[in-house]
Amino acid sequence: MIDTLSSVWLRLRNRHFLAVDTAIFLLTPALALALRLDKLFVYRVYGTDVLIVTILFLVVKIVLLYLFGFYRRCWRYASIDELIQVVASMTAAVIVQSWLFYLLYYSSALVDDLPRSLPLLDGILSLLLVGGVRFSVRAVERMYQLPQTTHQYERALIIGAGNAGVSLVQTIQHNPELGLYAVGFIDDDVTKLGLRIRGIRVLGDCRNIPDIVRAFNIERVIIAMPTVSGKTVRQIVDRCQSLGVATSTLPSMHEILSGNACVASIRDVKIEDLLRREPIKTDVKEVSHFLNGKRVLITGAGGSIGGEICRQVLQCCPAEILLVGHGENSVFNIQQELKQVLDSWHSCPNPPRLTTLIADIRFALRLEYAFEQFRPDIVFHAAAHKHVPLMEANSPEAITNNVVGTKNLLDLALHYNVKHFVMISTDKAVNPTSIMGASKRAAEMLVLKAAQKSKKPFVVVRFGNVLGSRGSVVPTFKRQIAAGGPITITHPDICRYFMTIPEAVQLVLQAAVIGQGGEVFMLKMGEPVKIVDLAKDLIRLSGYEVGKDIDIVYTGLRPGEKLYEELFIPGERYEPTQHEKIVSVGNASGIIPLNLDAMVAALCEAANLNDNRAIASLLKQLVIEYQPGSNAIPKDSTVVSSDRLHQVTKPQQLAKDLQNALTQSEFRIHYQPIVNLNTNEITGFEALLRWQHPQQGLITPSKFIDLAESTDLIIPIGWWVLRQACRQLRTWQHQFPHIRLTMSINFSHKQFFQPDLSKQVAQILQDVNLTAGSLRLEISENVILENLDRASAVIQQLNNLGVQLQIDNIGVGYSFLSLLQQLPQLLQNHRISKLKLDRTLISSTDSETSEIMQTIAAIAHDLHINLTATGVETIKQLAQVRALECKYGQGYLFSEPLESQAIQPLLATHYTPINTF
Repeated sequence: MIDTLSSVWLRLRNRHFLAVDTAIFLLTPALALALRLDKLFVYRVYGTDVLIVTILFLVVKIVLLYLFGFYRRCWRYASIDELIQVVASMTAAVIVQSWLFYLLYYSSALVDDLPRSLPLLDGILSLLLVGGVRFSVRAVERMYQLPQTTHQYERALIIGAGNAGVSLVQTIQHNPELGLYAVGFIDDDVTKLGLRIRGIRVLGDCRNIPDIVRAFNIERVIIAMPTVSGKTVRQIVDRCQSLGVATSTLPSMHEILSGNACVASIRDVKIEDLLRREPIKTDVKEVSHFLNGKRVLITGAGGSIGGEICRQVLQCCPAEILLVGHGENSVFNIQQELKQVLDSWHSCPNPPRLTTLIADIRFALRLEYAFEQFRPDIVFHAAAHKHVPLMEANSPEAITNNVVGTKNLLDLALHYNVKHFVMISTDKAVNPTSIMGASKRAAEMLVLKAAQKSKKPFVVVRFGNVLGSRGSVVPTFKRQIAAGGPITITHPDICRYFMTIPEAVQLVLQAAVIGQGGEVFMLKMGEPVKIVDLAKDLIRLSGYEVGKDIDIVYTGLRPGEKLYEELFIPGERYEPTQHEKIVSVGNASGIIPLNLDAMVAALCEAANLNDNRAIASLLKQLVIEYQPGSNAIPKDSTVVSSDRLHQVTKPQQLAKDLQNALTQSEFRIHYQPIVNLNTNEITGFEALLRWQHPQQGLITPSKFIDLAESTDLIIPIGWWVLRQACRQLRTWQHQFPHIRLTMSINFSHKQFFQPDLSKQVAQILQDVNLTAGSLRLEISENVILENLDRASAVIQQLNNLGVQLQIDNIGVGYSFLSLLQQLPQLLQNHRISKLKLDRTLISSTDSETSEIMQTIAAIAHDLHINLTATGVETIKQLAQVRALECKYGQGYLFSEPLESQAIQPLLATHYTPINTF
């Protein structure tokens, strides 16, 4: 019976509401008068007057409701907008009724016996009754759709009580066919704890997920936070997987903005969610203005990046888009997709025209026809051969497509007066080890030279891998998981930078807007991701266990493949732009070889002759950073982790590898910021040596420094580190003259006691034009104590040179007591700027260590020497070293050791990067 009445009520139409409104308006004047006079039978006394007012008010309210569109609305979906309309219409009715009532009241004797408050009371009653009737439809629908029992519904916990979460709950409540029952919210906003939103209670924050899942018998957790970072998503997914609870999510903000999903659509968690970063703030207005009404030519339009450029360009209403691609199927697919979008633009008076051109960019005549007919204003060049191993085996194709194709486009762009040219490049063009990377670097040079020649905004945009592209590892891993495994990875330490396709294209369009010409724009890719971690996440997201259901197998690096992709080229000067996620290479055009045209012509000739050796040789001459195959592993070699280096490599072989490392430039320097704990500012960096072994991957000095010391290889390695670090510091000083930076370099026993130490240091400082006071040499306490007189003589020489000195490893064993006792004597004639507490002291929690640190701090304070704490990793440790009045700190709490290109954006954007303070 109740179901029948509810069903009838929900089928009410606007003609029924007209009849109900008429009945209400016939009653409200009499009811208002009865309430005013506290009498029920008002018609006996005011019959004629009430009848006149009732008819008058009825006409006014019906007309106003009609004018306000009340009888053209669907009240099943009434919301706050409809409530505002009800209030507005009844307010208007009160005003009109009052005016007419007072007109009759003072101009005739028709209604002079009625109280003057009648129009207001009538309006209030009408508002309550009309609004109540209409919103009762919504209430009845809500009651009708709520499940009478939740046994057949999956009990869901919603993570996030914001707009997206509330929208999701509303969708669940309105669509029982989803099979979900929202049990509660989780939100980290403490002000929402315990509140009810749409009848659903906020049960706790993310830390309470395990307890809430058990207490409320939760069967599914839905992450309703489209803008939350990938790190947070990963934490929630890990917790839910450990509890055996299914996890879903709403689409990311990129998917919602691109129109690929709506706010309340639920899907499984994808790998993109775990790598998600904060949404990019794009100046949509500037980009739209840049593209609006223009003729845009896009090469590689059928590819993953080119296709996304087409989608986002279309949203900016250009006059015409020319889709250029070599693969007819892919071009046809993107054309049909864009046509469907245009068909939905019913209100657009001048929709963009779509033109397709099946063409190979290597054929200049075909391209010339397109430029002649189309006359583009803007060219986005995304066409390229990208697969490293394939191009390594087919180098002529890499040259003809990536180099010759780019040259053809640039020649035509200059001839036909193209206003903007944007080339999509890759991080593999930086210090390339592959034919593909070197060919893309050569193409970059061509764009920069064209910008020099034309003085037009021809620019290059460089970024790393994109998730979801046809060249991405993710589709390959998914196919391997679907086949039951194993997942194949070339090396356990291989890392790559990742972006989502919409994110990368947003930044490409933004770079196109801000480009002035001759720049290489570098997109900030965030932190690199280990491919093995990516594979493990995919296995877990697929519902399997690593090693139990799906194995991971290492196959060895392929020809031309690098362990770690780089984003910056030595000699390039990086500058911040008006967009926080984009860095500009200000001097990019200044490092183009003078004989570029002749070299490219020779390359093209070698490609036409299919001469692979000539291509490799010419690329080495053109791209001086190109080191073919420097990180490749021979097919018969065994891949092992750096932790097992000494177990599988004999010392003789390791010594030989060390010697080769010097000649093959396998050493790398990572830089760890040194922070002033009082001001939170970066004051300098410590240069940390790393060995990029071709087989074992990245190796820390603890694995090879003793061998280098025993074989005297430590001497040339030390000079190399000193020179490279000084050069890097000088580069930073030029780029950021307002920051006073120093460079700390740790010297071993043999390095410190070299006979010509001060002479070599002075020569290097002179070569790189670096002031001596910017360099700080660190000497271990045991090196000084081994021969105090000899150490004193060396310190004197370095003091005379003006170099700063710091004693390292203070607190190791008990030798520090002997050193500290002799420090006053040592300091009588020499300057020691800092003492560095050893990381073992910082990480220890016992009381004896605390007393040692206090002793060191007291002596340093008495001697007026600053203390540096190294190895600071937690907030607790930070508080501890601050209590000791350590002035400087370094460690993973502030930043992990990074390569110079990763430090670059840190310095470019701010100088107080310690977000944990």
